[in-house]
Amino acid sequence: MNKKKQYLITGISLAMLTGIGATGTALAWFSTLQSVSVSFSNAEIVTTDNDLLVSYVSSRNSVMSNETTGSELTLTGLNQITDISGDGISFHKPEWTAYNSSVAYDISEVGQTVADGYYIDFTINISRSGAGSGGMMVYLGSGTNLVPSSDPAADEDMRAIEAARLAVINYDDGSILTGEEEVAMIYAPEIDGESSYQYLKPNASESAYGFSGYELAVLTNVKDDAFVSYNTYAEASAASAIAIADLTGAVESEDVTFRAWIEGTDAEALNSAIGGVFSIELNLYGLTVS
Repeated sequence: MNKKKQYLITGISLAMLTGIGATGTALAWFSTLQSVSVSFSNAEIVTTDNDLLVSYVSSRNSVMSNETTGSELTLTGLNQITDISGDGISFHKPEWTAYNSSVAYDISEVGQTVADGYYIDFTINISRSGAGSGGMMVYLGSGTNLVPSSDPAADEDMRAIEAARLAVINYDDGSILTGEEEVAMIYAPEIDGESSYQYLKPNASESAYGFSGYELAVLTNVKDDAFVSYNTYAEASAASAIAIADLTGAVESEDVTFRAWIEGTDAEALNSAIGGVFSIELNLYGLTVS
């Protein structure tokens, strides 16, 4: 027998702040020093007669608090990030030469253990207490999106949204403490559409931005269309929907990490995105596997 859906709705506001001496370059990456102020709020769990539960685990951001009241989980924090490039697990950032903003004099890995100044990170535990003998699969459903915080939407809001990425990270044994990270999917809310998505990664035999030892690789596991909520596990499987947690068999809980950043290689990562504000809305639901 199929259970009803379980929803987790999370609102995350990202305020893009201006930096110093902005220029009018048409290249990707911001051409000036800048930061992004991020505020987490309104992470709400609505239980509707089923067995899916969500709880806060940890964050790589130093300023992060959580509060649970009944069925509502709220994450709050104020963190500064900037434009970087990555696959959801490893992130890199070029340092540009003074005479040419498309040539790097250094590229370094950033945010390996602490996300402050680079990206937003939080981990939740998704668990079940029943849902039949087969357990359940958990998905991101309709309502999951990056949305502008202004109405009508300002141009810089939309630019910021198009340059953003949201990664969903799983662990091979289900635990953030002992498991190896695996990227389940990366959401790229591309409004205008791009033929492919890139990221900066080490490669000893290549060069990127005039700096040797790195390349611009093609990102996989990208979702850039609208999320859909399915009524049954069979429907979700037929549509090749990507589950973000597998609570089947004897598995009753899994840790899942979400990471949001501004992707510097994106064509919309321009100075025109500075000042943009948007919110991240997550909608999680479980479908019983019979």
